[in-house]
This record gives sequence, structure tokens and C-alpha cells, in this order.
Amino acid sequence: MKLIGRIADGSTETKARVILLKELEREIISEELVIIKNGNRDDYQILGVLREGLGKNEFLNHTSYKPDVAYMKYGGEPSGAREVYSFLIQPIGVITNNGIEPNRKIIQPRSPVYLLEDNDNPFEHMAKGIDVIWLDAYLDRHENWKIPIDKTFIPYHVGIYGSTGSGKSWFTRYILIPLYIRAGYKVLVLDWSGSDYAPYYENSDESEVININDIALDEESIISYFKDKTNNFASNSSIGDAFDEFVYGWIEKVKDAKNKQNPAKTLYENLKNHVDNYVKKIERRDWRESAERAKNRVFRRLNYTDLESIMGTINVEELLKKFENKKILVIDMSRILAEAKLGFFLTLGKYLYNLMEMGRNLNIALIIDEAPQYAPWSPSDLQKETTEMIKNLAALGRKRMLNLTLIAQGIRGEIGINASVRRNLNTHFFGRIHPLDAGGEGGAAEWLSPYGIQPDHMLQLKPGKFYFSGAMNPSPVPLLITYKPQ
Repeated sequence: MKLIGRIADGSTETKARVILLKELEREIISEELVIIKNGNRDDYQILGVLREGLGKNEFLNHTSYKPDVAYMKYGGEPSGAREVYSFLIQPIGVITNNGIEPNRKIIQPRSPVYLLEDNDNPFEHMAKGIDVIWLDAYLDRHENWKIPIDKTFIPYHVGIYGSTGSGKSWFTRYILIPLYIRAGYKVLVLDWSGSDYAPYYENSDESEVININDIALDEESIISYFKDKTNNFASNSSIGDAFDEFVYGWIEKVKDAKNKQNPAKTLYENLKNHVDNYVKKIERRDWRESAERAKNRVFRRLNYTDLESIMGTINVEELLKKFENKKILVIDMSRILAEAKLGFFLTLGKYLYNLMEMGRNLNIALIIDEAPQYAPWSPSDLQKETTEMIKNLAALGRKRMLNLTLIAQGIRGEIGINASVRRNLNTHFFGRIHPLDAGGEGGAAEWLSPYGIQPDHMLQLKPGKFYFSGAMNPSPVPLLITYKPQ
């Protein structure tokens, strides 16, 4: 360890500032870990992290006129005799034989502060007494300081936030997925665009990529899909009943259509003929005429190409059976409409939820890319159902070993995850944020400012660097971590 300064006045049990020794402002930077020997005692050492650097020179007050300011105006170099450099220290805890404990004593002014160097690995203290798995990531600038994860809290769900290009997908592929596998979880990835995960997991002994078009939706999800596509069946209950009648036994109808030259067009014509016949059987003339008009509006909105994305024949049970031989399944969700993607998610969610209700532990990590597509800030139509499904899965998953990992460009607003869903996420990785997240209710400022991390700093994070916060982190204070892809 290296002595770098002493505690200034105004310290409390949860905050302190260190005044740096002469010229150390040139080499000491924020996010480094330090030890405070409280009251200069070796038996009471507080581990902390440096934040919010501050430089003061009372000769150079920009709001008042002083001789040094006048001298500087004409090209002179002002005096640095009264310059003071300091950092905020955010205490992590007291180092004890049992690990890190919360500090409850006042941090005494004049206490010496030491910078931890590479051979002083603080995470060995944090890992004591915890069921730990080590991330393939490390504290920024210290490659030997691997980050411990509290395995107990993996099923308490994870959020990953960062603007485009911040490295969310790389971090998930190279750090989180290997972590989940080492922890004994199977990994199911929903790749919304089909470009962030599917190309990187070619079919192998451990992984398989499955096209969403090959997966069958349950009948309830298919009805929800048609309802969304047709504006609730043009608000006509008779048309809705006709669709519901046709969807019964859907997979068999799909298999029959696939024996024809143009399966989607064949299935579409069968559906249209069924609805025609249903409407013709309505006895009351005014009801029949109303249903006829609604039917025409419905089929103007619905085309045979809309059926192509819901003609899979592999049911969800068969899909999850692939975990008997595979550790990673990636669902390529590209080239189909958003409504069909959400319909598939509902089918998957219902099946997983039913398994958990029956008392089954899943040991599955479900990674949901582009999470705001499923649970937006203000959900409507089919997204209301998917938002509610995520909330239900999260609530039951904590007891049944289902991890949800939600990935989003932002924390709040149009690029963020629904607040009611986000409250179920207990571990967070914050990368470079979008400007929309820099302020306002629910933004990065509210999440990180209490720990001395300012939004303007978050706007400048380099790709691949994330603040790690929450239940899986043995440190109660978020830490800046990074990694090197293999």
C-alpha cells in the first residue's frame, strides 16, 4: 500500500474526503480503491473507493478579483502555494476476519489513507463467507483483481443498461453467459434482431441456434397475435369467435397446410373461408351484416404473409428438452413481425410459469435482448400482456432458480424498461448511458448519484466498462469493472 493523503474535516461514518499529498494529484485517479486506517489504527481499516475529485486554489476564485487573477490575465503564472486536491471516499466497509462489515464509526480527520496496489487484492476480503463465483471481469486498471459474484442472488434477476455501442452484447456473451453456465444454469437467449447472439453461437456440442419460425405458439398466444393484428377483430365478437374456433387445433392445421405448395397462403384461405361460413350462419340479419363489414375490415388488415411467422410446429416443451444435450439455446427472432415475437414470448412464459407453479426448479437463465420491446415504459396492446408475464416470472423465478437478464439501451423513458418490471431486478450493470438517462425521475442520476457517481461521468464511459451494482455484488457500493474478450 502507498500513503496518498489524510482525511479532511467534515467526515461522517458514510462519507469522507482525502487531501492528497503534494503532486499526487498527477497520478491518483477516481475509482481506485483505498484503505483508511481510522484514527491511525492498524486494527480498524476501512475499505473505500475514490470518487468526485476536487481541486481548490483560493487565489483563483473566478467570481472575485484578486492579484493572482490580474497577474494571470497578463500571461503570468499564478502561485500554487495554496492549492488543495482532494477526493471523496465512498466507504465500502470495515475489513474484518469475517469479510467486509458496514462501518458505523465516524471516520476521523487526519486518519492516513493508503492506495491499494496490484498485490493488495481487496476482493479476497469481500469473498469471505459468501458462496462466490468469480467473473471473467476485473476492477478497472487491475487485471488481477477478478470480481466476485454472490451466487445466491443470481435468480434475483439482472439488468444491463447502455447506449448503442457501449458493449452490452459483448459483455453478456463473454462475461454473463459463461458465469451462468459455471453456476449450473442453462442459458436461453431471445435475440430480438438475430444479429447480436445468433451469429456467435453456431450449432455445436454446447449450443444451438433455433429460428423462431420453427417454434409453435400456444393457441391463446395465437389469438392474442390475431387480436393485435386486426384491432381486436374490428371490435366484433362474432369475428373473434370465428377466429377462436379456427385456431382450435392450430398445429394440425399448420401441418396440413405445409403439405401444400404455398403453406401460408393455403392456411390463410382456409381461415378466410372458415370466417365466411361462420358469418353466413348468423341468423339475425343486422348482426350478420355487421359481422360482414367487420370481416372485410379484418382481412384488409391481415395478409397471408402475416401467418408465416406463426406456423412453427416445435412446441415449447420440445424446445426446452434440447437442454438435455445443450447448455445454450439461442432463438433467432429476426425476419418476423414484432407481434409474433411477443406471441412466442407469451407461449414460452406461460410454459415456464406453469412449471414453476408445479414446484419445479428450472436452473435457467433467460436473457431478453431489447427488453423495452417486451416491457416498455408505457405498454399497450400485446405489450401489456408481456409486461405482466415478465413481472410474474420474476416474482416466482426467485424461488425456482429462474434468472431473468434484461438488456436495454436505457433506464427510463422510451428507451428504458417498465418501472414495475425494473423494480424486480436486483443486480445492475450500467454502461455508457444515453443522454435521456442523464437526469430526471428514474434516470441514472437517481440510481448512482447517492454513491458519488455523476451522470456526466456515465456519459463518457468507454465501451466495455460497466458499473456493477446490486445484490450479486458483495460490495454495497457500485464498482467500475471491465474485461478483455477472449
